[in-house]
Amino acid sequence: MYLKMFIEKILQSNSELFKDIQKSGCYFLSLHYWIFVLKGFDFTAKDVNLNYQRFLELGYIRKDCYILNPCKILSCYKIFSKVRYESPLYLPKAGREFEITEIKVKDRVFVHFLVMDNNKVLYDSLDLKSKGKKFQITSKRIFNYFV
Repeated sequence: MYLKMFIEKILQSNSELFKDIQKSGCYFLSLHYWIFVLKGFDFTAKDVNLNYQRFLELGYIRKDCYILNPCKILSCYKIFSKVRYESPLYLPKAGREFEITEIKVKDRVFVHFLVMDNNKVLYDSLDLKSKGKKFQITSKRIFNYFV
């Protein structure tokens, strides 16, 4: 129940979020999801906006929300990690790895990032399922971590 509350208030459609986050903040929001899961920080839209400004100034993201250094973002919350690319078939090792999944939405030109575990969607900032959108996994960002 608690997780559902988080997911509902941090969708990209949230008008309280900065426009750049609404447009292309899926990876950025997916990192916030994992911070929430691993450390228990419950973010508001205002918190996400403040983090956007902070990480932009630190050089961890670009203005368009492109993530330059996801591990530095996580380390601000004492989640120490290394990240690597893996194929769509790779499954993370439970308790040691988590994934942020890159997908291609059917009939769309853009890529999107969401959170999956064992090929089950845990968090999707665009809520594609409710819109009946089909997608294909193109790659995975696998984070080895410790907290």
